[in-house]
Amino acid sequence: MPHLLTRRQLLKLIAGAAIAATFTPTWHARAHYPTLQLSPTEPDTNTYVLMGRAIHPLTFYEKPDISSKKLHTLARDQACQLLGEVRAPFSRHNDLWYETNLGYVHSAWVLPMRIYAPQPFIADVGPWGFWGEVSQVYTEARVAPDLQAAKKYRFYGGTMYHVIAATTDAAGNGWYKVVDDYPPKVIGNHQWVLARDVRRFPRAEMAPLHPFAGKKRIHIDLTEQSLTCFEGEEIVFRTLVASGLGGELATPTGEHCVLLKQPSRHMSNVPYEGMENPPAPGDIFDLPGVPWNVFFDLTGTAIHGAYWHNDFGVRRSHGCVNVSCEAARWIFRWVYPIGGYEDEFIRSNRRVGTPITIV
Repeated sequence: MPHLLTRRQLLKLIAGAAIAATFTPTWHARAHYPTLQLSPTEPDTNTYVLMGRAIHPLTFYEKPDISSKKLHTLARDQACQLLGEVRAPFSRHNDLWYETNLGYVHSAWVLPMRIYAPQPFIADVGPWGFWGEVSQVYTEARVAPDLQAAKKYRFYGGTMYHVIAATTDAAGNGWYKVVDDYPPKVIGNHQWVLARDVRRFPRAEMAPLHPFAGKKRIHIDLTEQSLTCFEGEEIVFRTLVASGLGGELATPTGEHCVLLKQPSRHMSNVPYEGMENPPAPGDIFDLPGVPWNVFFDLTGTAIHGAYWHNDFGVRRSHGCVNVSCEAARWIFRWVYPIGGYEDEFIRSNRRVGTPITIV
């Protein structure tokens, strides 16, 4: 009988050393690229299980077919274990289903994520801090390092944040202070999260990919909703995307290049005092910790990871080029310019930045 995994059962899965080797980074959003070997410095806390978070309420079926028997449902932000992928008809652009411990579910509103064991508390974060990745299905960001403090956001698994300080509360819980780069008049410029829910992102997993390869370029086809990375004439990476909806929300076509890279960005258009042309209420979005951003024009359009859907191959963004979080990390590490681990902003220009052609 299908069942939800309890926290204890999840920890037992994580404890199995073979689990990490079971999955490769090819599960996401139909991307195709070389397997990346992780170099964990702390094997016990870098072992993970592959889970799927419900972005919207989900129904699970006996077969990868909505006419088959319904087995289970999940509410938003509940999670299930992902066991494999299946191709079966669903929509014109997306035939990817997941096999899970609850049955089969279509991929569009399931976010694959690596869920890690509770992380050790790092009391001394150093003068700069470190990059932290949410390592649970979600964690609550609060106004103070206290479980009773008001919640500001829900941070989802796989999102990235700059950790700048650490402390403990009266009960001995470790907390991290993270930067928020949205205007402080609106929400303040930092939040606090439980340290056990944040994995210190290793330098090795941010190291440049193919740093000495020549003639790198990206080609994005809006008709096919695809992104292809080339080194000369060789294809080294390919994935589906979700580009701008069109009209004022269209992705800009033409010749571009990488102008700025950021491992994390709070993308929001929530109105604030002094904001020019505030959006209509129905168009407001507020997305902290958007991971692996590659900006390519001066209006702020970027290739970046999306944690609010998993439905690539169709136009659905406000102009940016959405890819899966795993694909975004690969692209971020591969494109020029190369930056250091402690760079929050990696700036570029047409002489340095990888060319991007959008047609």
